[in-house]
Amino acid sequence: MPQIALPGPEPTARDRRFLWLLWIIPVLMSLAAVWVLDHTKADRSLFSMTNLVGPTAQSLLTGGGITACTEEMGTRGNPICFHAARMPTTAVIVAAGVRLLGDHYLWVACFKTLLLLLPVEFAIYLVWCFLPRSKGRRILVVLLLLAPFGMTAFLADVSNLLVDEGSSYSFLALAVAIIFVDRRELDSRRGWGRSLLLAAALIGLYLSKSGMLLAVIVLLAAFLVMERQVRLRWAVGLLVAAAPIGWAMHQHHASGRYSVGTSLDGINLHKGNNAGFLRNYPPPHGDSLDWYDFELNRGLYFRDEWSFNDYHRRAAMEYLVTHPRETFEGDLRKVKILFFSVEKYGSTASHGARKVIEDAGMVVFRLVFWTAIGTALYLVFRRGSGSDRSLRLAAGTYLALVVACTLPYLAGFAYTRHVSVLIYPSVLFCCRVLCAPEWDYNKRDMLTG
Repeated sequence: MPQIALPGPEPTARDRRFLWLLWIIPVLMSLAAVWVLDHTKADRSLFSMTNLVGPTAQSLLTGGGITACTEEMGTRGNPICFHAARMPTTAVIVAAGVRLLGDHYLWVACFKTLLLLLPVEFAIYLVWCFLPRSKGRRILVVLLLLAPFGMTAFLADVSNLLVDEGSSYSFLALAVAIIFVDRRELDSRRGWGRSLLLAAALIGLYLSKSGMLLAVIVLLAAFLVMERQVRLRWAVGLLVAAAPIGWAMHQHHASGRYSVGTSLDGINLHKGNNAGFLRNYPPPHGDSLDWYDFELNRGLYFRDEWSFNDYHRRAAMEYLVTHPRETFEGDLRKVKILFFSVEKYGSTASHGARKVIEDAGMVVFRLVFWTAIGTALYLVFRRGSGSDRSLRLAAGTYLALVVACTLPYLAGFAYTRHVSVLIYPSVLFCCRVLCAPEWDYNKRDMLTG
């Protein structure tokens, strides 16, 4: 009976040095970003954070669930108690950080940053297992894996406590790495480990942001196509399906309605589809659309979070139906920000040297992003032999993932951070292509060793 080799060639001392480099530099750059971006908040209470993160974290610590009673969503004079407004991951991480380290902004920001770097570090390890033998390709792969840690758009997600992308970027990177690094030929025990890790990453991705549900479906479908063991297909499928089912049950218990999303989905749709959208979008640098919530709620009263959600959903759908030309023009602006803009929108403005670094990082991101898209399109549509199947599957998965990650924001509204979660998946796909010759060699070793 043939023995199955370990993935990749036997690591050399130089290979191990590459791995330590690939692990240490991201940690140092990320902690530096925490200091640069958050040191002015050192004396601020975590419970005062906006975007409902502070109140929901405080509620968790006091046994109140993910609850926030607030006028923050633009309902001035009409406080609403939201029980179903946020996916749980961000609030759980902040609450855990406070429990372990106290109400110290910088310490909890470092805790969150290091915790969510772990999946990314493992994704890096998976690529390192297949570093090319070619010196040029090997250096290019290493540079690609490190490049996002020089992009402020990516580092903002890595260090940010306020937005869901600060969690979803990490789980998305790990899930994509596992899918791209197809290791079907490994023994059953390793196959179970890989599969359960993928299920955990997809569950974490969904529980970070409900808008990532389409991305979860794409990555799960890719796994089901790739995986040959029926038991693993069923195990991963059932585990991943349990997340939205369990969340819907929680939402019903907490708020009285079954929902796989949140009670803010309606206003997020309305903010991107209303009569004032073209006047206000894209927002000026350093600003967002949040201030417009008050205009959308002016003169209205809501008895609870779901009446608030339902009103805004109906208003958005009515606008979509009655204003097709304005909707199309708005969609074009969203496409520009998601796919082409080299300026950052929807966050604080940068100046001087920081602005130069920010713009340079955005240019590099767009180069990697469009290189990945162009390469994926070529691989999907070229005529190839059966040996290209794995690479073509990765290419098709990447393209479907780009659509899945951007579609919710084309429906609603788009900021740079909404597409920044694709920075590392784009890097991982480019690495997969660069590692293709080494990959094919190692697969033959596994099958004939």
